[in-house]
Amino acid sequence: MISVFIKKYKYCAIGVVIAINCAFISIFKLEALYYGLLVLAFCCTLQFVIRNKEPAETIEKKPKPISEELFYKIINIVPETVYVSMFDGSIKYISAGIEKLIGYKPDEICSTRNSLLQLIHHDDKENVMQQIQMLQNEIEATTIEYRLLKKDGTYVWVSDNINAIKNEWGNITHYNGILTNIDERKAHDKSLHTLNARIQQLNDTVNQHAVRDSLTNIYNKRYSLVILQNEFNRAKTQGKPLSCILMDIDHLESINNSYGYFIGDRILMEISQCLQRNTKSTDVVARFGDDEFLIILPEIDSEELKKISSSLAKEVEKCLIKDEEKNINIKFGTTSGISSVTPKTNNITNLVEQVTKSLHVAKKAKDVRKRTI
Repeated sequence: MISVFIKKYKYCAIGVVIAINCAFISIFKLEALYYGLLVLAFCCTLQFVIRNKEPAETIEKKPKPISEELFYKIINIVPETVYVSMFDGSIKYISAGIEKLIGYKPDEICSTRNSLLQLIHHDDKENVMQQIQMLQNEIEATTIEYRLLKKDGTYVWVSDNINAIKNEWGNITHYNGILTNIDERKAHDKSLHTLNARIQQLNDTVNQHAVRDSLTNIYNKRYSLVILQNEFNRAKTQGKPLSCILMDIDHLESINNSYGYFIGDRILMEISQCLQRNTKSTDVVARFGDDEFLIILPEIDSEELKKISSSLAKEVEKCLIKDEEKNINIKFGTTSGISSVTPKTNNITNLVEQVTKSLHVAKKAKDVRKRTI
């Protein structure tokens, strides 16, 4: 009892000791007892002042802890689901939020071992197990996104923030987890992904139409001129040859008038496929006009150009369009103009003019031969 008093009122105790000692001596010609009482009064006053400060400091340093009952009430109010899972997979505690999340009551989850693991979507289970394995070996916390089976048979996307709790020897005793419903976010992400895929598809379609002919799927005139310009620049810079062929379908308009435009379209597609089959991968085949094809031949000089032009014309002449409904076979011919870059060819306009002029000359020569025959 005395020790408790001394510990609690140490300055008063010091004053008592001094007062007792002063009772037996005289200091400064004053009665010792009076001096001792004076010292005792001073020490008690000091004790009173100090005691008034101590409670405030103690309150600041040691806040009153929240009760366990209040803690669980708060946990059950928050929208997230808090749970404690043991190392063997059993659920020691799970908050009331689980019922709103998947329809099962906390008691139903805690009564079955590995209940949460059994509700995970089979496509997500492997990833979840890998993350848990990492918790056991490498990391202390992780966040996993997976689907949980609800009581009504549907699935809900959740984000699971898991913390591994270890004992003083570093062994995992249990896991603390917080489940958050991310179904709405996942639906938004899926919609955004679908929208981005659609935008990409539309961009691809636009790009396709920007460079390809819609009927034959070979390069269109606009893009063929871009390629021709690039090849022309390369030929001039590197001093290499460049040639081209402009092929025209003979009397395509008459064929359309006689057999219909579907037959004319089939002829255009057949010729484009034939030209692509019989040219190199470095060559470029493009639809240059309604009934014209431009073939760009990099690193081909004028001598090789004549052979290639003649060979392509023969391959095209082998093509035959059949109309089974009308029981007819339609043959068609072509006329070609050829041109190569020369020192006088200043730009691609000159080159196109040269090959166009060559085509007109070839068509006139063919007409003259027909009239002669």
